[in-house]
Parts: sequence; structure tokens; C-alpha cells
Amino acid sequence: MTDVVIIGAGFIGMSFALAAHKQGFGVAVYDKAAAPVLPKTVTSQVIAVNPVSAEFLSGIGVWNLIPDRFVTRYDQMSVFDGQGSGAISFTAEEGGLPCLGYIVDQVALRVAMSECALSQGLEVKWTETADIDELQRDLLVAADGAHSATREKLGLKKMGYSYDQSATVCVAQFGQEFTAERGQQAYQWFCDSGPLALLPLADQGKFAVVWSSSEDMASISESAFISALEESTEDKLGRIHGVSSRHSFPLMQQHAWRYVTEGAVLLGDAAHAIHPLAGQGANLGFADASCLVTELCAARLEGRGIGDLGVLKRYEKKRKTDNHLAALAMEGFHRLFTSDSSIVGLVRSRGLRLVNENKTLKRLAISVASGRV
Repeated sequence: MTDVVIIGAGFIGMSFALAAHKQGFGVAVYDKAAAPVLPKTVTSQVIAVNPVSAEFLSGIGVWNLIPDRFVTRYDQMSVFDGQGSGAISFTAEEGGLPCLGYIVDQVALRVAMSECALSQGLEVKWTETADIDELQRDLLVAADGAHSATREKLGLKKMGYSYDQSATVCVAQFGQEFTAERGQQAYQWFCDSGPLALLPLADQGKFAVVWSSSEDMASISESAFISALEESTEDKLGRIHGVSSRHSFPLMQQHAWRYVTEGAVLLGDAAHAIHPLAGQGANLGFADASCLVTELCAARLEGRGIGDLGVLKRYEKKRKTDNHLAALAMEGFHRLFTSDSSIVGLVRSRGLRLVNENKTLKRLAISVASGRV
């Protein structure tokens, strides 16, 4: 009998599968989608990976399998209050880190995970919808995303709400005046329309754009979008020479009331989904995966079953607090930077300047963002 059955072969489900397999657990993964295919070039489907998550991915044999053109290290993060005068800049050097993080193509990461699984003899059943009532296992892991059908079948309720916003994503090509140093920076503006992030890609002058807005930025003309993007970035990066096709997805925040039940557990977005403005969603999921494997190994040493509710509750206790705090922080940032109150705007601008000028506060912020705290 298989020890662990995982529903969902996204990057969180697969990271857990590879980590559990490495520790000697028998693992089977099911996903109704087809196996990922490596794109010719980096796409707008990227995630921010902090140094702690990168170490985890390296430890399970995945990190070095991702082609270099799909991974961009960034050493600096600049944040601007587009509605005021506040600004803050973080550097890896200020935090005593080799880098702040990496921008990684999601599809390339999933392809690397599939290759790693194949080389290690880990079974992944693509284009198969698993019947969880028929599968023999000690533990069922639901890693099938924010709209998890497995979570619903398990009867694990969630709370949440829509932001009435969509995130529009694309790749923007900036001018040739770009330098390699500027290309290792990530940028964020808090605009009237919503948070705008520009994440550096390996190709010189290219950035992944993630623009959260109540307006439909995906359906306006390309010229109108470029004009709006240049205006919102305040000409700090120069002229935009072109953008790729745009896609959008609705934004929401949700959290499962319980992560676990006897013999089953929620992982990643199936347990929690947050606003993408700080780019921490994937890192929270990788932390879930790492924590769950640690608890399963501890249970084995104790002679306890890996599906034992007491074992799974230890995972829930450790991860639920961190995930809930992250959700509260994202909600706080969202409210702070979308308020049109002049008083809130003044507090916001002064707060950014305060953190920017205080080395202790800045180092703490860098430690949190990098996953060290």
C-alpha cells in the first residue's frame, strides 16, 4: 500500500512529494492536467522564491535542474507609494544575505520537478482524476489549489472573500538603456488603481508585470496599457518597447478553518490563499511542505501512524499561525495602500520613510521577506 497519496502535481504538491520520497515514504501523485512542457522562453507565469524556499528546493534535488534562463536572482527591492512621497529600498547587503530572492518561471519549475520525480522513480499519474474513496493509503494530501475539490470532499470548510480585483500579468520589454545592475532589482508601486509589481527576468530589460486592479487591464488596447504602465512606473525604468499577451485572474483571500482530519491534510493554496502583493504565496506553500515532511518523519521515529490526527495537528499548529499572520499582514497592506484618505496617506508615506531610515527595522523587514523569521 502507498504511504502517501497526493492530489495535485503543482509546484507545492510536487515539492512535498519529492521531499517525502527522499525520506523513504512511498508516494503516488495524481493530477487531472497533462504533464508540463518547457516553454521556449520565460513567461509571465512566475513566482518569487525566497532564499529559504530555494534551499528547500535544492535539498530535494530540483533547484539545479531549472535552466538558468528561467531563474533570475534579485538583490534589491524598491517600493514606491504612487499616491504619495513615501519610498523604501531593500538590498541583500543590508540584510546580510547573498540575495533577496529569485524570480522563477512556474512552468520551468514544474518541468524540473517532473524530471526529478522520473529520475527517482516517483510515480506521477498525469491526466488522471483520482477517486479518493478507492485509493489505499495511510495519508491523503490535498494540494489541488485554492478551488480544491479534495478539500470539499473531505468536508473541510473555508472562510474567505473576493477583493473585487483581478491581477493582470504579462511580460514588458523596457529600453536598451537598462543596465545589468538595474535588471537585478524588483519594483513595486502602490498606485491609485492597485498594487503594481515588476519582477526582473533573465532577458535584459524584460520584467514580469503583475498589476492588481479593479479595472480590466487585460482588455484595454496594448497602447493604452503601455501608456498606463509607463505613467504608473513614473518613468523610473524608461520607455516600454512592447508587452506580451495579457492574462488576468481574480484575487481573493481564503483560509481553511481546519487543515487536517484523520488521515488527510491540506497543503498550500488548498489550505490558504492570500493577496499576491508581497509575492509570499508560494513561499508559504513550500514552508507547509517542508513542515509536513518533518512531522511525518518525527511520527515514524515515534512509532505513530503518519495519518494519525495528533501527528497532523502538530503540522496544523505550526503552519496555521504563520499563514494566518501572513494573511493578516497582506490584508493590512492592502487596506493601507488602497485607502484614499489623506490621513492614511500621510501615515503611509511617513511609515515608509521611517523604515527606510531605520537600519534595525529594515533588517527585520528583510529577514521576514527572505523567510529567515
